[in-house]
Amino acid sequence: MDKGQRKKLIVIAVIALIVTNILTFCLTTGANVALGNKVILNVDSTEMADGLKKLVSLKGHIDKEYYKDIDDTTLMEGAMKGMFESTGDPYSGYYTEEEFQKLMESSTGTYSGIGVVVTEDESATTTVVTPYKNTPAGDAGMQIGDKIVKVNGEDVSGKGSEYTVSLMRGDPGTEVEVTVLRDGQEQTFNLTRQSIDTPTVDSKVIDGIGYISISEFTNKTSEDFNAELENLLSQHISGLIIDLRYNGGGVVTSAVAVADRLLGDTTVVYTVDKDGSRKDYTSTGEVKLDLPMAVLVNEGTASSSEILSGAIQDTGAGQLIGTQTFGKGIVQEVVPLKDKSGYKLTNAEYFTPNGRNINEKGLTPDVAVSQNEAYKNTLNVPEDQDLQLQKALEILKGK
Repeated sequence: MDKGQRKKLIVIAVIALIVTNILTFCLTTGANVALGNKVILNVDSTEMADGLKKLVSLKGHIDKEYYKDIDDTTLMEGAMKGMFESTGDPYSGYYTEEEFQKLMESSTGTYSGIGVVVTEDESATTTVVTPYKNTPAGDAGMQIGDKIVKVNGEDVSGKGSEYTVSLMRGDPGTEVEVTVLRDGQEQTFNLTRQSIDTPTVDSKVIDGIGYISISEFTNKTSEDFNAELENLLSQHISGLIIDLRYNGGGVVTSAVAVADRLLGDTTVVYTVDKDGSRKDYTSTGEVKLDLPMAVLVNEGTASSSEILSGAIQDTGAGQLIGTQTFGKGIVQEVVPLKDKSGYKLTNAEYFTPNGRNINEKGLTPDVAVSQNEAYKNTLNVPEDQDLQLQKALEILKGK
């Protein structure tokens, strides 16, 4: 073998070694290798490989045949949103950079919008559960139970609360048109967005009994709750009512932090993922609140508010009074991505301390009391007409 042939064989061997190492790296680490505008992907099934090929092929047809130009970002974002939507879970979704920013704002308690708390049902219909006072929505007359069907003329029926909320939010001073369905009739509100500092906690003393309402759980709710509770305790209350009616949930760790002050050192909730792995959320308060307690709940009590209610009920720290709760016993992980987009994905079921899974079932109150029909979907219920509140006062006073 001459010198030239040996050199050629060495080059071939080196190239083969490089290719083999790249493939081995991909197969053993699951990594992606980018070569210019080409990407080597490691997939876990032939179905996934075929699907990716088909996706690229379909994009090619759109590029060549669709009668308008569509940029690649729009197409890819649509594909990613569709992948999450195909789970059939209304609580999971992909968010663009702008949408993800608005999603994260909701956990801080401060945002620019119209001033409502909403929930969604199994058909992904967005329903108002709390219109705040002194906000565009509250001042315009939006009510509990209003189903939001259009935003700026766009039909949002079945598109879920996250998408609907993203349309209603915007810069302070800008206009937004919101159409609701109430008693079978559409009603449209022309609103001017404003900066909303969500008042999640409020308190007062009623006949010697402390009363605290929590409208949702944000990052600052537990701090505000502790401040309001200390104020009530300084007035020597003999019992405590926590009002979680129409509280659609929020930050799980915030609900657990509220439990710190109420339940002492105990399990508040635990989650189980699809692999059976369990994660416990434990309150770490050194002192348990030594007062009789009642929690007001109804069909709008959901998610994190059900976590707190379930823990109070299971530990025997207090009684639930009202009607069956919403029944959202699953938790979502919110994940930011490098390009500032992100996703929310249901990754586990949660269980009360006694092992109850309440998803699609809800919590059954210890004392069932329906609200006065005249005020069933109204926030401002006179105290003497609030049947659930009056029952709680009666029980805590020992009458």
